[in-house]
Amino acid sequence: MENTLNEVNLEEMLAAREQRVAKQQKLLNIYKQALICFTMNIPGPIKVNHLVKSGFETGCYRLEKILSTANYPVLIQEKTWEKTGLEAYYVIGKDALAVKRLMVELESQDALGRLFDIDVLKPDGSKVSREELGMPGRLCLLCDKPAQECARSRTHTVVDLMKHVQQVLEDSLLDTVAQCCRQALQAEADATPKPGLVDRDNPGAHKDMNHDTFNKSIVAITPYFRQMAKVGLHWEGDGQALFKAIRPLGSAAEKAMFQATGNINTHKGIIFSLGLMVTFALWYYREKGTFAPEAIMELCGKETKDILNQDFANIDKAHPKTHGEKLYVQHGFTGIRGEAMAGFPAVRNIGLPAIKEFSKQGQDAEKVHIQTLLTLLENVEDSNILIRTNAEMLKYARAQAKNILSLGGAFTDAGLNAIWNLNEDFIQKNLSPGGTADLLISTIFWQRLTTIYNA
Repeated sequence: MENTLNEVNLEEMLAAREQRVAKQQKLLNIYKQALICFTMNIPGPIKVNHLVKSGFETGCYRLEKILSTANYPVLIQEKTWEKTGLEAYYVIGKDALAVKRLMVELESQDALGRLFDIDVLKPDGSKVSREELGMPGRLCLLCDKPAQECARSRTHTVVDLMKHVQQVLEDSLLDTVAQCCRQALQAEADATPKPGLVDRDNPGAHKDMNHDTFNKSIVAITPYFRQMAKVGLHWEGDGQALFKAIRPLGSAAEKAMFQATGNINTHKGIIFSLGLMVTFALWYYREKGTFAPEAIMELCGKETKDILNQDFANIDKAHPKTHGEKLYVQHGFTGIRGEAMAGFPAVRNIGLPAIKEFSKQGQDAEKVHIQTLLTLLENVEDSNILIRTNAEMLKYARAQAKNILSLGGAFTDAGLNAIWNLNEDFIQKNLSPGGTADLLISTIFWQRLTTIYNA
């Protein structure tokens, strides 16, 4: 990830500091308001790499979120990307001391927060200090002693500091990816109402599971997504070998799911598809330094196609074992594996465009998720419906989704009433669009991830 060409020397750092001061003064002269200058504490000669970038973007996301929650108006924001470091500037229409209190809270949040260097300047250009607010100074990154004391005595070597910082950045990135997985899984489970599916109100067309079952499963499988992401982040081989390397983790996640749910299959399909996505997302990030959902999903297809085709060829057509194998033998339907081989076109071409468009309309997230689910259901061949019923019922389900969307879907009272009625109808007909629910989870995952890391 690191390149010696990105190393900076003292002269470059001093020049960058002068430019930063000039930038601050310019913004203060123009707006005459409190100013935030956000940078990262990165020891060593390399100030920017992919991990530093991920930490910086997480920091900007947190900073903007805490300001929004506090209703502190951001009058302007600017970001610069130089090899001497990443910088973000925010002009805030609020008292500088109040802003500083929020920023100290942000810096003290966790290990990543301790890497944030957030200066708050008053309109006259003077910095607000922690001491001015009666707050203690910052602590050392490696110990609980005051940071200035350790710096003066050179208690820790630069190498030790660099290793620690890189580990903090990696852990933060992996934790954030895992959190996005969990949030996506939970958002799908919580979205209510959903036709035929488990939600907070009822179990839909399922007699062996409920919302609590899903909650237990989510807790059990989330750590495995983090493990898969870590494999991808450190992988130096080819894509096919990477896919083979994570398959045991997928099997382990399934075992954890069954153990948590009492042998009930809540998330087997999404363990495969989301596990594949997070693995290749981090492999891609390792090389490119960004998350590009469409490119990553296409990469998944390219690197798994040969192996999955071989999986299909190895099916015992006389004795298919799983529901998926039976669908393939009887109807040639490839299900989620076929979706993966094609680069997840339903998520790329339907789910993501839909959720982006619906999110712009100002509706709450839960309604956006239900609307996206209906859009996917109208346009995809749900394998779970085929497993439970037949092709005619699949056609019927898609037509019902189209009809409800014509009523406004989750965004209108008429549409919501129709969804509740369709749920009762699906229960009677034993219809459950579980495959569509998995596509929704993947869609929400990408939306959450790219909200934090600006792809």
